[in-house]
Amino acid sequence: MRFTRHNDSLALDDFWNRVERDWRSAGSDRTPPAATPDAPADDLAATDPATTPAATPAGTTLETTPAAPLEPVVVAAPETSAEAGPSGSASVPPTEAAPVAPVTPVAPATPDVDAAALLTGTDPAAPVSAAGLTRHDGTIQAQSGDVIENLDIYADGPGIELDGDANVTIRNVRIHYNGTDQGGSGIEAIGSQNLTVDGVEIINAGAPASGPNTDPEQYGIGLFESPGAAVSHVTVRDASTGLYLQDSPNATLQGIEGYNMRGPYPRGQLVQFNRSDNSSLTDFYNYNDLETSWTEDNVNIGSNNVTIANGLIDGNNSPSGVGVIVEGGTGVHVSNVDTVRMGNGAFSDYGSGNTFDDVRSFDNFADSHAGRGTPLSGSLIFTLADDSTITNAAYQNAAAPGNVVYGGGIQDEAFGGTFQASEITGEAPMAAYHNAFSWS
Repeated sequence: MRFTRHNDSLALDDFWNRVERDWRSAGSDRTPPAATPDAPADDLAATDPATTPAATPAGTTLETTPAAPLEPVVVAAPETSAEAGPSGSASVPPTEAAPVAPVTPVAPATPDVDAAALLTGTDPAAPVSAAGLTRHDGTIQAQSGDVIENLDIYADGPGIELDGDANVTIRNVRIHYNGTDQGGSGIEAIGSQNLTVDGVEIINAGAPASGPNTDPEQYGIGLFESPGAAVSHVTVRDASTGLYLQDSPNATLQGIEGYNMRGPYPRGQLVQFNRSDNSSLTDFYNYNDLETSWTEDNVNIGSNNVTIANGLIDGNNSPSGVGVIVEGGTGVHVSNVDTVRMGNGAFSDYGSGNTFDDVRSFDNFADSHAGRGTPLSGSLIFTLADDSTITNAAYQNAAAPGNVVYGGGIQDEAFGGTFQASEITGEAPMAAYHNAFSWS
């Protein structure tokens, strides 16, 4: 992934170009399955009430329970065979389990001013918006120590901006940003320490009906050189990337919900960590309609010692994007994460010393969506580094059963890590996490 123009570093600029060249130069043997029906983008109710819970109040999370423990199949290097996948690669041989019906996708449901005069919403002349929120038109320029709360913000460009401002709190706020496609983010913080965001819904009002945004920097939240951010119970809709962190270590992201990330390339993530070590993302849900969104990776980690846990990712139409990918990071731990309807890959490790535990893939596909082309990997599920540790993993309804795993020397019997994965049948993804707001 490329860095934003806020930083001139090209540390990761050519990474995906190289990966894409590798995939394009390699042959892959795949048979596209019947297309999985896409869930309607405007339906925020779950299509399967047995697997999708009622909305959860802010401040709480749903306990997600993975499938019953399975006896993992340990795939060792000598047992692999060079079947499908990139040229010279080896893959897990297909099992003879009966085909499983695809899982039904879970469908989701102005001038700049100083913030000081309107943070508490006490102006009696100000119009009242939904559920007691006070409407504010225009971008808010925050100042150190501000508490911005109980507002319904409508802005032609950015919603809230921080520049060198510390200890700002934003809570119980709804933001409609980029209303006239002037660009900007819902919340942008530059050089601002210890930002707290809680109970906030962020909507890119200038996004097109479908397809990519006009600008890859229309972030829901963009953090640049802003360490120590605490972001919780946040829902983002139609952003280029939901939360983008660059040079912003020690961030805690919890209760993050995102719908239809729009890119364009190199953006399109729910969350991306660039040089933002010692951060975490827990209790999250990302839904992308395959014909409306414009994704890249869903969760991208270019940082060290990052924890990703307890999340459901549903939908990725990028021919080069992956559900959860580590790009150069070390000490990353991914656990209890399910992916549904991935094309190019579910879990990929291009770092060192990283672990993936209790991760599952459901109903990946081999066809093209939104006119973006077929997956460059031939519908791979797992990509390994030399020392990846993947345990208690599972996959169901693989689009290319002979192309489940690749990389890390596993095709040459030189893999030095651990890869344990079982094919499963008749299972369902974990229940989705949902935020609940007073205005919903």
